[in-house]
Amino acid sequence: MLALLLFDTDDRAVGAVKALAVSGGIVSVLSILQFEIAPDALLFWPKIAYLDSLTGFFVNRNTAATYFGLILLLNLALLLHALGDPGIGFADLRRWWYRDSKWRALGYGLWFSTSLIALMLTKSRAGLLSCLFAITCLLVLRLFRRSKRQRVGRPSSAPRIAPWLKRSLQLVAIVLILFLVLQIFGGRTLLRAEAQGVGDSRYCVMPGILSAVANQFPWGAGLASFEDVFPGYRDPACGLYGIWGRAHNFYLEGIFTFGLMFVMMAMVAFLMLLRFFWIGLRQRRGLRFGPEMGLSALLLVAIHSAFDFSLQISGMAVIVAVLLAPLVTISLNPPGKSSSARHP
Repeated sequence: MLALLLFDTDDRAVGAVKALAVSGGIVSVLSILQFEIAPDALLFWPKIAYLDSLTGFFVNRNTAATYFGLILLLNLALLLHALGDPGIGFADLRRWWYRDSKWRALGYGLWFSTSLIALMLTKSRAGLLSCLFAITCLLVLRLFRRSKRQRVGRPSSAPRIAPWLKRSLQLVAIVLILFLVLQIFGGRTLLRAEAQGVGDSRYCVMPGILSAVANQFPWGAGLASFEDVFPGYRDPACGLYGIWGRAHNFYLEGIFTFGLMFVMMAMVAFLMLLRFFWIGLRQRRGLRFGPEMGLSALLLVAIHSAFDFSLQISGMAVIVAVLLAPLVTISLNPPGKSSSARHP
């Protein structure tokens, strides 16, 4: 609510998005440097967990993967917005090079690259997978936007398949590049996924979590009760290593602690955000990257929350809220009005 009040105009909302993107890029650079120079330190204190993974300013690598994934999406959306549609011909590229936006595009491209490297170094399997889905969502939304504009402005005698074919080839090329980057920089993550497979301890305790959720439904066991109640459902065959303070699944722990009320609140929040960003897709043109980014970020957080507890970490929850608020403002502000005027 505070972020919605602060970023209540297009200018303020876009400024907040750019500030988050640039500051996140700087954080990714600092995190990479610290991981290479002092991998056993977490800011100014000794690092006691995930010594082989980059965690940035977070303790858990999955939370760091959610953060760097969101920063990656932000910089990618701003990069594509700065690029516009330069075309594929030499003359088109030359005209674009003389625009002022090229420097912004180069800057966002730099922060995109550093956040991508930081994401790979976290070795988070779910974080990397959810980020790939979110990037694909962002590219598909942008592809549809460009193709629709071209259909409107194209003469009736022009072929209709060429723009779709060109954009489809561009999308395929970008996806192939992403997988190539994954192979180059994500070797540690792929090796961890291949070595552990489905042998992760989370899969062993999942039947116990499901049993606990079923027994506590529909009223729930109470907020912050998982660590106290779950040991009674834990299978001894899974071993005694570790204390399960969270369910590693945002939805299951929400139902476990808050019951049916959590389902209702989560559905209302999710559907309202979907409606806001859908409105933005329909009514925004110059700032359409806002709702596109909002839907992609929502997809990333929603997928990763099924495998981890990033949203239950206060610092990550605040970042997600501060990110979604300006994107909602961009989506809901009526187009054609002064961006400096306040809208209720």
